[in-house]
Parts: sequence; C-alpha cells; structure tokens
Amino acid sequence: MQTFTTEDITNYYDHTEPHYRQFWKMEQSMGLHYGIWDTSTKTLAEAIVNTNAKLAALGSITPNDRVLDAGCGVGGSSIFLAKNIGCQVTGITLSERQVRTATHFAEKNGVGHLANFERMDYTQTRFPDHHFDVVWAVESMQTATDKSLFFKEMRRVLKPGGRLLIADVFKEGNWKITETPVMQTMLNGWAMSDVLSIAELNDLTKNHNFTPSKVEDVTPGIRKSIVKYRWFALAGMIGTKWYNLFHNGTHFGRVHYKTGLAQYRAWKQGLWSYRLMVIEVI
Repeated sequence: MQTFTTEDITNYYDHTEPHYRQFWKMEQSMGLHYGIWDTSTKTLAEAIVNTNAKLAALGSITPNDRVLDAGCGVGGSSIFLAKNIGCQVTGITLSERQVRTATHFAEKNGVGHLANFERMDYTQTRFPDHHFDVVWAVESMQTATDKSLFFKEMRRVLKPGGRLLIADVFKEGNWKITETPVMQTMLNGWAMSDVLSIAELNDLTKNHNFTPSKVEDVTPGIRKSIVKYRWFALAGMIGTKWYNLFHNGTHFGRVHYKTGLAQYRAWKQGLWSYRLMVIEVI
C-alpha cells in the first residue's frame, strides 16, 4: 500500500488547485468535493453547496455550535455554515495556500468574523481538550493514512455530547487496495492510501468512544458529479498530455486526470459508495 506524507498531501492540493478552479467551479462553490444533486439543484456549483446543506441538516448544527472544519480545503463548507447558520467555524488545512484562499473567500462573502482558517494537521492540533461542539469532515477523514489518529484527536477536541459529521467515500465489498488497481489509481491520485468500509469505521469509532447515530447512503445523488468528473478528466487528459510534452510537470498534475477516469470505473464496478453520517461522542 502506498502511503503519503503530509507534504505529499499538501503538494496534491497546491498543484491541482488550478484544475479545480477550471473544471470544478471552485470560484462559485468554494468546494473541492462531490456535489449531491436533487430537484433543487441545477448546476454543479449548486450540487456542491447542497452537500454542505444536507450534512448540516443531518447534524442539526445551530448558531450556538463551535465547529471545527477538519480538512477545510478552500473554505467553502466553513463559509456556508457561517453564512447560513451563523455559527463560529475554525477551518484547518495542511496547505498555507488553501488558508490564504479560504480567508479571501470568507472576507469576500462577509463572514471573516465568523470563519477563520489556520494551517494545522488534524491528527495533532493545538486546540485545548473539549473545545468544539462539532467536527466537520467533508472528504478529509479518509485522507489520513492512519485513521485512528484522526479519531483519537477528534475525540480529544470534542466536548462531551459532541458530534463528528462526515461526508466521504467508503469501501464496498471485500477488496484489498493492494489487489485493486482501479482503486489504487483513484485514491493514490488524490494522495489517499486507502479507505474504510462502514464495518471498519464502526470498529474504529467504537475503539475511540464514538457511536454512529445517523448514516445516509447518498451515492445515487452524486451520480451526476461522478459522470461530470469523468468528462472533465477526459478534457483535462488532452491538455495534460500536451503540456507534459514540453514541460516537466508535477506528479499530481500529471496523474490527476487518471483519478477522474478511475473513480468512474470503480463506481461502475460497485467498489465504493458515498455516505453522510453523524457520529456522536459516547
């Protein structure tokens, strides 16, 4: 199994941000994650924001909650929560570039007083014990090579009765990453080593005194996002191959389009699903 350092993960996000700006409507949605489509969504940007809305509703976030956005990306979820609910949010990311981008977006959206951003590793934060009511993790938890470190730290910073909200990709079936090339291409292209199944997640949360209280399979709702990502990857493949003929591009810049193609093939094979969940402190 390939493992990734925090520097690798930082490099992935820094070197692929132009791709997200061009293809994933980053300026409008401020999100790098899958979008959930329903009757209320007409565009990809709306679907990406809809993921935030559905997870916030599932987790019953209130204006009085203090929220940690663990792996905040360019700040879209934090800004959504601050703007639509009015809660105080702290977003953390490994990337200084993302801190700058998220801070700019927050100020642009008039919520700089509610949403702030810092460069920090979510497996070893500088926050005091029992500091947050809610931890928000949209497509960030599975990035940790050792997921137990994530749950250990989130348990420490959450208050008694706190809750961890997750939206992420989960393993379906009994495949092993070392024996499944399409999943290796999909995950390694995102600087991810492997993903948990729901059963593995349940065991891990139990070990860290959490209990899942709500789990929603929204894979059908992200189908359009999966398909769009594939088409964007096909378009990007042409440009990437042409660029690489004349330039020595970065590793993640060279392989990013392969991830978009692999996630579609793996989804068609039923190897992964997408879940929203609420996990409560016991």
